[in-house]
Amino acid sequence: MVSFIKTMTILLLIYSCQIIAQQSIAHNELLINQMSDQAHIIVDVRSAEEFAQGHIKGAINIPFNQIEQHENLLEQYKSSQLVVYCRSGRRAGIFIESLAPKGFNLLHLEGDMNAWLKANLPVITGPSVD
Repeated sequence: MVSFIKTMTILLLIYSCQIIAQQSIAHNELLINQMSDQAHIIVDVRSAEEFAQGHIKGAINIPFNQIEQHENLLEQYKSSQLVVYCRSGRRAGIFIESLAPKGFNLLHLEGDMNAWLKANLPVITGPSVD
């Protein structure tokens, strides 16, 4: 009986990890994509203050804890590929886990804003225009 419980627990953990697994995109791939005719929608889930201090060109700001307030905006992007980032990954992960079950096409920017800045890639300053 103990062996059965251990086996079921392991299977449940493996299955859970597969559900939560997030697809990602590297910053160089995102740069190339942004020059294409079908560019991804970039979503910065940091606070409005962090966004104003510097964000990726073309990004829209939807703080991770304000998904409900932006449902109408998000719905118009449901069939698009969304690239999500924050400063280090935690908030983007929460945002992705909230929207993935609702059928959104989501990619997590590898390394988030920390990696973008470390690679000396361009940022835009100022508030969101959405």
